Amino acid sequence: MAADDARFSIVYDGEDVAEGAIDAKDLAPALLALAELFDEAHDLALPPEVQIRLRVRAGFEQGSFEVSLELATFYQQIVSLFGSSEASAWANLFQILGISGVLGTGFGLFQLIKHGRGRRTTSVTVEHTERVKITFEGDAEPVSVDRRVWELFKNLRARKAVERIVEPLKSRGIDLFKVRHKGKDTVEVTRDDFPAFVAPTEHEGETISVTDTRVTIVAPSFEEENKWRVSDGSRTIYVAIEDEAFMHAVQSGEAAFRKNDILHVKLQIRQWIELGKLKAIYSIVQVIRHERGPEQGKLLGDDDAESQP
Repeated sequence: MAADDARFSIVYDGEDVAEGAIDAKDLAPALLALAELFDEAHDLALPPEVQIRLRVRAGFEQGSFEVSLELATFYQQIVSLFGSSEASAWANLFQILGISGVLGTGFGLFQLIKHGRGRRTTSVTVEHTERVKITFEGDAEPVSVDRRVWELFKNLRARKAVERIVEPLKSRGIDLFKVRHKGKDTVEVTRDDFPAFVAPTEHEGETISVTDTRVTIVAPSFEEENKWRVSDGSRTIYVAIEDEAFMHAVQSGEAAFRKNDILHVKLQIRQWIELGKLKAIYSIVQVIRHERGPEQGKLLGDDDAESQP
C-alpha cells in the first residue's frame, strides 16, 4: 500500500498562521473533533473488526500540519476483507468524508454540507442502487450521493464534529480551512462558508405551542416515563405526562380511570420539519380536571373483578 493512501493534511490559512503557528485552544478541539468524525464514519465504511486511529505526524509546516491514519489490526485481516490491500479501506472512508475530493461517486460529507448551505431538504429519494437523491430548498435539480454520505449528513454527532473542525475560522486571522490529499486540495471552506457548517439543532426549526383541550383516555400507562394513548376526538396520539402531581396520584392509586374518561389538559405540541415532513411530540404539562366517562366498564388497569372468587 502506498503511504499516501492513508495520509492527508488539514490546513488553516490566514494572517495569524503565516508563521506556521496556531493557538492550541483552536487546534486541540479541532483535532479531537476530527478523530470523532472518523469514529462516526467508521461504522458506515469499515467492518467492526477493522480498528483505526488518527495520529499527528511529526514535521509541522508553515500554515499546515499533517494527520495520518494508522490501522490497528493485522495486515492479513485487511487483505481478506478488501481483496488485495488496505487501499480499498482508505478509499471507502475518504470518499464518504470527501477527503478524496469529488470523484465519480459524487459529493462526500464536506462537499454535501457546503452545497446545502444550511438549507432544509425538500425531497429525499433513496434509490435501489444504494444512492440517495437530495433536493435542497431553492435547487431545481437534486444531488446524488452515496447512501452512507447521507447517513453521516443526518448524524448529529458527525455534524457537530465537522463544525468543531472548521471552528477556527471564527478566530480573527484564520480565514481558510483546507483538506489536502495526495498533493491536491480536496476540500476548501472559507470564513464566509462557516455558517453552512454549523451543526443543526436536534429539531431544526422547532416550534412549541400549548393549548387548553380535552382528551379521552384510550390506554394509560402506570410505568414511569411510558406514554399514554389518548384521543382528541379525531385521532389517537401518544402523550408524555409531565404533570408531577397528577402522576403521583396515579402511582399512589388516588386516581382511578375508566375507558372514555375525559381529561381537561394543557397540551404542549412540539413541531419541527425533518426530511421535508412535519414531525410532532405531544406532552400533557397540566391536568386541569378529570371528568368521568360512562359508568359501564371496569377500571383501566384493574384486574377483571368478576374473575375473582
